Amino acid sequence: MLTLNTKKWAKMGIMELLRGFKTKYNRLLDRNHAKTIRRKQFNMTIDARLVLSVKLLAEILKVPVYVITEHLLQVGFYHIMQALQDPEKRHELEKHLIEVHLLGSKLRNVRDNSV
Repeated sequence: MLTLNTKKWAKMGIMELLRGFKTKYNRLLDRNHAKTIRRKQFNMTIDARLVLSVKLLAEILKVPVYVITEHLLQVGFYHIMQALQDPEKRHELEKHLIEVHLLGSKLRNVRDNSV
C-alpha cells in the first residue's frame, strides 16, 4: 500500500512528488510480480566471452541481463530437445559438449603449455 509522509512530500516540487509516487508504485508492482514468477539463481562459472556477449545483447535490446539469459536458455533448451530426438544429432551434441565445453579449456591449457 502507498503511504504518504506529509512532512517529506510538502517540501518537494510536483515533479519530485510524481517521481516518488512512481518509484513507490514500481516497487509495489515488482514485489507483487516477484511473488507470481518463481526464479532460481544459477551460480556457476562460464566463459567470460559468453558473459560479455550476453551483457552486450541485453544492452542492445535494453533489457536486464537475466531476461536475455533466461530467453537464451529457453531457446537453447528447445533446440537441444529437438536434437535429442535423432540419435545421430544426439551423438554429435554429446561429443560437442564434452570436447568443447567440458574439456575445451583444459585442452587449450595443455596445448598452450606444450608450445
